[in-house]
Amino acid sequence: MKRDGGAGWNRDAGLSEVVGFVLIIALLMAVFSLYLTYGVPAQGRENEILHMGVVKDQFIAYKIGLDSLSTNNKVDTTLSNSFTLGSEGGYTQGGVMGFIPIMNPVGSGGTFSINRRTTEPETLSITSRSLIVDTLNTTSRTSENLPVLVNYTPSHVYVNISGIQSLDLSASKRFGATVNTTSWAAYVNLTPVTTFYQFYQNYPSANNRANCETTGNLQNGTVIFVSNGYCYVPINAYSYNGTDLTLSVKRGGIVTMENYPVYRNLRAGTTYTIDLMDPAYGLTSSIIPDEIISIKNDLPLGSVNATGNITYNFIEKTYQITPITLGAIDYKSQNHYWISQEYYYQMGGVFLSQIDGNNTYKLPPEISFALDNSDPSRPVTRVTVNAMSITNPYGGSIVGGNSPVQIKTTLDSVYNLPYAAGKANTKWIRIAVNTSDEQARGMWKNYFDYTATVAGIPYTETGITGTESFIRIGYTEYVSNPAKDYDINVVASNATYTALLYGVGG
Repeated sequence: MKRDGGAGWNRDAGLSEVVGFVLIIALLMAVFSLYLTYGVPAQGRENEILHMGVVKDQFIAYKIGLDSLSTNNKVDTTLSNSFTLGSEGGYTQGGVMGFIPIMNPVGSGGTFSINRRTTEPETLSITSRSLIVDTLNTTSRTSENLPVLVNYTPSHVYVNISGIQSLDLSASKRFGATVNTTSWAAYVNLTPVTTFYQFYQNYPSANNRANCETTGNLQNGTVIFVSNGYCYVPINAYSYNGTDLTLSVKRGGIVTMENYPVYRNLRAGTTYTIDLMDPAYGLTSSIIPDEIISIKNDLPLGSVNATGNITYNFIEKTYQITPITLGAIDYKSQNHYWISQEYYYQMGGVFLSQIDGNNTYKLPPEISFALDNSDPSRPVTRVTVNAMSITNPYGGSIVGGNSPVQIKTTLDSVYNLPYAAGKANTKWIRIAVNTSDEQARGMWKNYFDYTATVAGIPYTETGITGTESFIRIGYTEYVSNPAKDYDINVVASNATYTALLYGVGG
């Protein structure tokens, strides 16, 4: 009994050790299960949130780089930018059991594409009733005589010199006129052209060398004494070679051009014209709206007279641009633990689209509105559009995975749409974005509505028609009053970029 009892006791003791070991294994499995169920997803979620934040920052840096190219007109300049497709590696924080591969979150990946965001190209269209520059018609608008208040940047600022007679063309005759504003002045002058020379004159009274050399007040050089009665003294003289029409320019108090001969050897009875908008004179960027250009004959001469006038080469018309294909730089995440998101760059803005239907902008696109109330009697709505087009020689590119990619973007061209430069050039305008993405249409409509409302723009309508989101400004007012004044100023440009995509590794 004792032996059996002892044996039973040994069997009971061994069973308890096995049970204890199994319980420990079960506890470890429970801990592992809890970590796999809650810890790994939480860590993976944090990694993917951090990764999407980095992607957003990379898109913002990309937008700033492209803005700098167009703003500084760096045509043919290329920028290189890197984007991180996946969260694996760079954002893995590890954990208590991070040394076990199964205990690490699965790294996410993504796809990066150029102009593959939608099946149909997304476009921008603009229609307006505006003053449009017509380079083929230089007499589109009747000229206005100086002095005049400039309402628009003129195509030409002419200065006409007339009434020249033969007696006005001599070495002693001069004429001068000034054309100026508060910031610059142009001086137009009739300037005689003379040539300096010397001749020797004999003074017979200087009958010896001493007398010859004492004629100092008449000398312009060394006298020559030949003999008694021959004393030659140098005399300065000038030969008249004709009269030129010259131009001098002063900007900001600094003389930038002095006595530049525009016409040589003037003739009596001829009228001469100078166009101050000629780029050679450097005043093109200085002649701006809201300034009075005056003219004055400062130095009169006989019947010579200076007059001036300005002309504009624009016409009023209903103007519609060829729709601009916008393109897009797009990143679509393939997150395992966090909601899948899409970041894309388009039209100078950075946008976020989520699978839950939320679509918004992180940085606004390059379409803005403002209301200028500096003249309460005539508020002016300012509409600025900087269209930025992304092109790709292959029609589009796409790379998928979790390794970095590089995009090289070259600025191809920057040009201004032909709206007349001035305080106001438009009676009504319609801006529309055409996209097959329903979420994007809603986002554009909300953007138009919000920005116009915040700016206090009057006579505004927004909406969605088919696949277009649009905003119309001033249209309703124009329909009720086609003779309305210009109270919208549109400044629009288009920058075109070529983007190429490269895989960096992996």
